[in-house]
Amino acid sequence: MSLSLDSFRLQGRSYQIATSRFSEASGRHRKRNLAFIGGGGGFGAAVGAIAAGPAGALIGAGAGAAAGTTGAALTGKKNVYLPVETRLTFVLHSPVELR
Repeated sequence: MSLSLDSFRLQGRSYQIATSRFSEASGRHRKRNLAFIGGGGGFGAAVGAIAAGPAGALIGAGAGAAAGTTGAALTGKKNVYLPVETRLTFVLHSPVELR
């Protein structure tokens, strides 16, 4: 998420401004993604072994890991969360003349 300010109102007048950006990135899903990929690979290996023995286990593990990777990619990232009344700081790029 990225946020910058482009105007403000003071005593009924609007003023145009340009500020620095406040940026916040979402958290990572490393553990969850590894669980998707590892779980998919393990499940695929088990199904492949039951269906076609050792060669099937190898093929199933690859297919399951690929499916797990796809699932991890499609579920996206965590939402950015800012608690209520979080103080954000912006820097003006140029002075503002108040009339």
